Amino acid sequence: MKPLRQTLLSGGRLPAAFLFLDQPDVAEIIALAGFPLLIVDREHACADMAGALHMLRAIRSTSAAFVMARARDGSPAAIKPLLDAGFDGLMVPDVRSAVEARAIAEAARYAPVGRRGAQFTVSRAALYGTDAGHAEGGHAERANESLLLAVMIESRAGLEAIDEIAATPGIDMLFLGPLDLTTDYGSFGDLGSPELALALRDAESRILDSGKLLGGAALPDTSANTLFKRGYTLVSAVSDVGLIRDAAACAVHRVQP
Repeated sequence: MKPLRQTLLSGGRLPAAFLFLDQPDVAEIIALAGFPLLIVDREHACADMAGALHMLRAIRSTSAAFVMARARDGSPAAIKPLLDAGFDGLMVPDVRSAVEARAIAEAARYAPVGRRGAQFTVSRAALYGTDAGHAEGGHAERANESLLLAVMIESRAGLEAIDEIAATPGIDMLFLGPLDLTTDYGSFGDLGSPELALALRDAESRILDSGKLLGGAALPDTSANTLFKRGYTLVSAVSDVGLIRDAAACAVHRVQP
């Protein structure tokens, strides 16, 4: 099977489930349902690094799904443990400039293209040192080629800097985060803002014109399939919290006397 990055760069389109609950059992259930991509959250979720690793192992044990992680921020300290754990891709929230994007790209890849810490002698991603990290065709080379690196655009400043961020070497995807964008557009929490809708469509066009991958989230009035038709290659379609909440509400409705 192709790595996640190559799957999307070659034209693949993947719906994703976001995992906010620090529950490996829930992650397994959603993976078994057939989602091809799961994203373990460390920005808003309560999961610590050990919890994120347990969820990664749970998914790997039951499914061939790709697994990404959303870091709490773009610092090397937030990025390195997720990469060393062996996630297929990394998502970084609220990137606002090419300077930030460049620092993230350097932290996410090994030399000579980046400055990722070279602890492949002990990392899980390098099979605890049994995968010759520095050798030709070894862990470091494969990691540089296969890691999908996505940055989230979640502010007006980020939207204004899309062209510069997209031009940053090492950034594979720009992922539009509409809910946080409502703050800058004066419609906090209201995804129906006409001004925001226009800004998102303009952002979509600029990202696609740049040649970088476009990612985003399905909205109440915009399905994942609609976004795929508009050129998105990765769409966050559901979350573990949303699935459980909606299923519980339906169950209560069915059993009411």
